[in-house]
Formats: sequence, structure tokens, C-alpha cells
Amino acid sequence: MAKLLIIEDDGDLQQMLSVTFNRQGYELHYAFNGKEGYDKMLTLQPDVVLLDLMLPVLNGIEVLKLVTANTLLKDIPIIVMTGHGDKADLLEQSIKSQGGRAYIRKPFGLGEIRSLVRRMLIQYPRHPVAAAEVAKGEIRLDIKFRTVWIRDRVVTTLSPMKASLLQVLLESKGSVKREKLLHAVWGRAGNAPALEKTIQRLREDLGDEGRRLQTTSEGYEIVC
Repeated sequence: MAKLLIIEDDGDLQQMLSVTFNRQGYELHYAFNGKEGYDKMLTLQPDVVLLDLMLPVLNGIEVLKLVTANTLLKDIPIIVMTGHGDKADLLEQSIKSQGGRAYIRKPFGLGEIRSLVRRMLIQYPRHPVAAAEVAKGEIRLDIKFRTVWIRDRVVTTLSPMKASLLQVLLESKGSVKREKLLHAVWGRAGNAPALEKTIQRLREDLGDEGRRLQTTSEGYEIVC
């Protein structure tokens, strides 16, 4: 079931769109201003968004700018709904330059909006959202907040560099070569002393559990 978010401050239009898309079997969600709509995009990760151009709090263009700058949201297809009929070509260019996939002028037919939503679903299928955490045995890393859990107990919160290093170790089976860790975490800027220092600091952050991070002949390994 496709998830559709409708961001529109006109209650009558919201009701009309709700009825038509509910009959089509969509999972529907609603917002009545731009800020509420953006916040719901973050939490819901919808498959398609219908976005009114003239909204309170944040207007449609402001919402598009926020979405385009957010890596979690920028791939969501957004259809901009507008009552502006003048200079249609310039308006379309402006909307698409800010990340809108399509726009439709009000008043529109229900068949027209249904077809446009279906086309967006086909042309821009959503990719799965990245995993919120990675785990190996009893060790879990919350990727967003960089919090380490062991046996359902919070052990520490890591710096971005150490969290990236631990993530690679947790995602890998067995020992991870030093070269792989350097490339994954530092890219071309990496060097052996930096890796060794970060490994040592990661062990210190893990406290008594630091013994799980073991040195091997090839590199390092998390042992559960």
C-alpha cells in the first residue's frame, strides 16, 4: 500500500483528495501547514507527497528547499499543487529546480491527479530507508544517535569517527583488514597511526567491553 502525504491548508480540497485516494487504497496522511508537512515527511517517509504552493508557516518553495537539503527526503517525489496560472513555464522551472518532480494547476480533475500520483510511483520508486541500527551478537549501534548498547544496556555514545569505525566492524564477518577500515572511514586521508589511535580510543569508550575489540593478524575484529 503506497503512503501518500497531502500538505494542503484548504480543508475542502483535503476532504476531496482524501475521499478519492482512500477509494484507491492509499495509506493517507495529512498536514495543514508547511512545517507540519515537513515534520511528517521526516517521520512518515511517504512514497508520494502532494504539496500546496501557498501554505502558512512555511510555503511550498520553502518546504522544497528543506527537502532537497535532506538526504533522507530528497528522493521522495513531490507534486506541487498551485493556483498560479500565469507564467506557467517559469513556475514549472522554478518548482523543478527546487526538487519538485511535477506540478498541477488548480482546479484539477480527480482523474488527472490520480494519474499523476500513479506516474510518480512508477517513475520514482522509493528505496528502502537505511537501517536505524547495526548489530552483531549482543552489541548494537544506533547509527543516528551513535549510541552503543550491549545486552540492552547503554555503554557509551561515540564521536562520528569512532561510530563509523564501529559500524564497519559490526557489519563485517570476522576480521576486517586495516586497509578496508582506512578506506571506509577516512578515505584517502587515512593512515595506520590514525587508525590505531582511534581503535584505542574506541576500546576506552567501551570500558570493560573494550576487550571485545580484538587485534588480528590482518586488522581488527569484534568478538561477541
